Amino acid sequence: LPSASLGGSVGLYEPVHGSAPDIAGKGIANPVGTMLSAAMLLRHGLNEAGAADALESAVQAALLENPTVDLGGSSSTAAFTAAVVARLA
Repeated sequence: LPSASLGGSVGLYEPVHGSAPDIAGKGIANPVGTMLSAAMLLRHGLNEAGAADALESAVQAALLENPTVDLGGSSSTAAFTAAVVARLA
């Protein structure tokens, strides 16, 4: 889940979940919260709505094609990230 702490002169954009040390190095972490937090930074912190839209669309398309393992798909963290990046290129 993406999140943003706004209101001051600087915003903080980060996923809500913790670090999940129990799955570190296994390639099964879901990067969607981090990616969508970056989209929030683009939209609200940098006024780059077009870039935010592109990132959100790329994440959505990758989720529909082959979600991460925790969502019933087979994409590893790296494979899912590569699928998102490929849609942005």
